[in-house]
Amino acid sequence: MAKVETAETIAQTRRVSAQALFEQRADLNGYPFRLLAVVSHTGVVWEDMAMVMAAAEYLMQYGWELVNIGRMTDQSGSATAFLRRVQ
Repeated sequence: MAKVETAETIAQTRRVSAQALFEQRADLNGYPFRLLAVVSHTGVVWEDMAMVMAAAEYLMQYGWELVNIGRMTDQSGSATAFLRRVQ
């Protein structure tokens, strides 16, 4: 079974995986910060970009707004969406 990403573990790295969000394995209740990174690292560039954009849209209904989005240039080639919680 895939690991649950709790608010505490997400807070340690300030990031959550898009896959965990879509599989209902991420719990942001109690997440203490206003900024959050959503990461996808499937290895397929456009799939990763689509995943983080969809995750950003999903989180918008819970009071988050997209700040920026980009592709990391490390060897994993992951995509990241940076979000801010609206106060």
